[in-house]
Amino acid sequence: MKNRSRANALLVELLLVIFFFMISAAILVQVFADAKLKSRTAKATNASMLEAQNIAEDLYAAEDPDAVLASYGFAAEDGSWVLEKDGYLLKVTLQEETTETGELRTYEIAGVKDGETLLALPSTRFIPKEVSP
Repeated sequence: MKNRSRANALLVELLLVIFFFMISAAILVQVFADAKLKSRTAKATNASMLEAQNIAEDLYAAEDPDAVLASYGFAAEDGSWVLEKDGYLLKVTLQEETTETGELRTYEIAGVKDGETLLALPSTRFIPKEVSP
């Protein structure tokens, strides 16, 4: 009789250990899945930031911003320019304001992934006009 109760206790202990390892494995799978998702988001954020900085520099130096955006492959959409990249979307909004002294160009370059804005990089350039004394 004692032998049988020891066997039952051993079986219960083994079941508890197996249950513990199953729960631990399930938690680890979830943790690794979350880490992979965060890694993909970070990769998209870094890539879009680098691309946005390059575009901002080129737009700042350009005389014709539309030609620069077209050379990058952007498509005009509802007053802004949109480019689909690897896992993210770049959106450039241009605003131009002309005054007596010159032209003020304001650009906002936004990186978007799954409807969530990853970054927004503003850039402004003032181009003075020639004024006669």
